[in-house]
Amino acid sequence: MVSFLKKHRVILTSLALCILSLQIASTNTKGIGGNVIAIKLISAITSPIQYTVTSTLGGIKTVWMSYFYLVNVSKENVLLKNDIARLMEENNQLKETVFLNKRLKELLEFKQSISASAVAADVIGIENTGWIKTATINKGASHGIKRDMAVVTPNGIVGRIIDVQPTTSKILLVIDPRCNIDVIAQRSRIKGIAEGNGTDKLILKYVNHSDDIQIGDILISSGLGGIFPKGLVIGEVVRVEKGDDNFFIYIEVKPGAELRKLEEVLIITENKSPISPLL
Repeated sequence: MVSFLKKHRVILTSLALCILSLQIASTNTKGIGGNVIAIKLISAITSPIQYTVTSTLGGIKTVWMSYFYLVNVSKENVLLKNDIARLMEENNQLKETVFLNKRLKELLEFKQSISASAVAADVIGIENTGWIKTATINKGASHGIKRDMAVVTPNGIVGRIIDVQPTTSKILLVIDPRCNIDVIAQRSRIKGIAEGNGTDKLILKYVNHSDDIQIGDILISSGLGGIFPKGLVIGEVVRVEKGDDNFFIYIEVKPGAELRKLEEVLIITENKSPISPLL
């Protein structure tokens, strides 16, 4: 009997299921009938599938929502970065305008303090090759500029005009070895010649060992030679040593004008009288 059941267990199981199905289909008792059992059976079978499908769809929806959110955030970040860059540029431009106005105000005040006619100009080029120390400005013959006119800033002498074109001119800077200026020590009134040494300094020449000259002394133009009005600052003595001979002292001078930061200058077009306020 047992061997018979084992041998025909598949057929017997199928037959039992068929009988159960017929019983369910023929039963009309409420609550325990075919419909309720069928619904419960279908629900039990489909619930896991439905849950899996719903979870999967929900996960996909969440991923897409996150993706679109990140895309929007990325776009907003780009816009914010662009706004920050624009604001920084505007801020820099405002700062430059403030600095420019400050420099021009100082230049105007200096122009009004001297007894000379002057024209303002922008520095558009610097040549600093070897011993050559020159600068180019955006004013030329059409603006009344001529050779050997003095070029200055509120801090001191820059140099003199050596070449003039219709709309530009070239300045020989005071640190160029070709530039020589007759000067006076403001404190002791000792005289000498300030000459460029081809670096960032000048050399004060022809000052005797017995002359009263000290570190910190301010040198001003003497007015001799007719190019530089009297009383303009040349620079400050920064080094005093015994010279190679027995007659003169070796003296180095730092220019008063900040030659490495030149942006705007004044060209003195007509020297009417000595510049006494700086004496």
